[in-house]
Amino acid sequence: MTSPQEFALLFARTLDLFRDPGAKDEQKARFRALVVLVKAEAATIAAQDGRLIVNGTMLPPPEPGTPEDSLLQRLEFHAVKAISIPADPPLSEMFELLKVLAEQPGEEDIATRLRGSGTTRIGIEIQRFVIEATVPVTTAPKLASPAPPAQPAPSDPDVPPIVQETLMHGTAFSPAAAATRPSAELLAELLERPSGPHAGDLLAVLGRQLETAMKMHRMGQSLAIIVGVVRAEQQVTDATRRRQYSIALKRMYSKALLEAVAEVANIPGHRDDALLVLRRAGEDGVEVLLDLLAAAPTIDERRGIFMALTGMKEGTDQLVHMLGHHQWFVVRNVAELAGELGLDEAVPALAQQLDHDDERVRKAVALALAKIGSSGAAEPLRRALRDKSPEVRIQAALGVGGRKSSALAMPLVVAMEEEEDERVERELILALGRIGSPAAVQALIKFAQPGGRLFGRQPAGLRAIAIEALRLAATPAAVGTLEGLTDDGDKQVRAAAQSALADLKRK
Repeated sequence: MTSPQEFALLFARTLDLFRDPGAKDEQKARFRALVVLVKAEAATIAAQDGRLIVNGTMLPPPEPGTPEDSLLQRLEFHAVKAISIPADPPLSEMFELLKVLAEQPGEEDIATRLRGSGTTRIGIEIQRFVIEATVPVTTAPKLASPAPPAQPAPSDPDVPPIVQETLMHGTAFSPAAAATRPSAELLAELLERPSGPHAGDLLAVLGRQLETAMKMHRMGQSLAIIVGVVRAEQQVTDATRRRQYSIALKRMYSKALLEAVAEVANIPGHRDDALLVLRRAGEDGVEVLLDLLAAAPTIDERRGIFMALTGMKEGTDQLVHMLGHHQWFVVRNVAELAGELGLDEAVPALAQQLDHDDERVRKAVALALAKIGSSGAAEPLRRALRDKSPEVRIQAALGVGGRKSSALAMPLVVAMEEEEDERVERELILALGRIGSPAAVQALIKFAQPGGRLFGRQPAGLRAIAIEALRLAATPAAVGTLEGLTDDGDKQVRAAAQSALADLKRK
């Protein structure tokens, strides 16, 4: 028999994949595994007080960012109290259950939507929130029953807009009653009428719910609240209302929230929402991401933070400043990011690190300078191409590419004249092909010839690499040279030229 923890994990991971449009193959595999599990035994899943209850067993509070935490948030998001899955349920019903849980809440609750799709065997219990209207009680003697005062028509021009909206949309709003409603319901109301008369009260209630969710480490709910408020703000055009949102968001945006959001910025199901929140935070969001970048121990984690930062314009000064950090891995991480972002402003600070004692830092700096590829990066790149380590010189060549790097063509040509390591020569030649500028192509043409005044007689292997670089450049001059080399006296060169031309014709 499967343990409650194992079932919760499999169900949660399957649901996460249903929320990721790009994971169809893995989604199918996990779905089949889940179906096999429920074919033999029934299962119940419930949410209570921030914890999952599976088959009657209450599980420990889930860690933030885990699949179990994501499942808990989806149940709360849809106001689901419990799900009952019988043994051997219809495949279509299991699929529909996961699909609806993965979607955003609609006007109908999830139980109604499932019934509408023909789901009859899987049971859903919805969390009901009963809101009782309070009626003031008077102890004065009741002498007569006066006629109720006439209600103004909603369209009456003398009626203030806030009263018109209240008359048109039912009874008066009660913040106390709103506090008992699920955040998903409040967010739906706010997004439907972001400039409505109760927007301020909704923001206040959502702010308190966010604070509670953060204290309970319920990241899914926390992210949903802050994302909903930011999206509602984007719809508001009135200056007074925008100030109201600005004040509310300033209270909501704690450092703890930003750190928690930044940590899920690389999770496919949360990435877009996390980036939206971090962009709204501006420089504070960048600062949090930079702190995480400085401490990220693996390239995968750094890549995730890179993806978050590449979409943000603020914080360039902070990033450049961190290139002077005393810890080598921080400098390396930030140098990698400067290259990914193509930050020309970082070139002077990168250049200062070309003499760093740690080769790993110099490799990252050389690669970053090459990726930036501006005219300002040309001189520092020349220095990197003369580094004592061939690995650093290779990184400098590997990062070069595209017409934006045309200013780097001559530094590469000069470096080729001085280079003695064949591995570095190969990468320098290919880098010229990726640049593809007239100067780069002319250098490659000379290098592809059997001999010449600039380079002297060249080995056939390096001539073949020059032919590959000419294929990458694919300019008319490059193609003409390739055609001329198809009857070269060297067999390896002839074959390389013929293959390159055939490849260009297929494109």
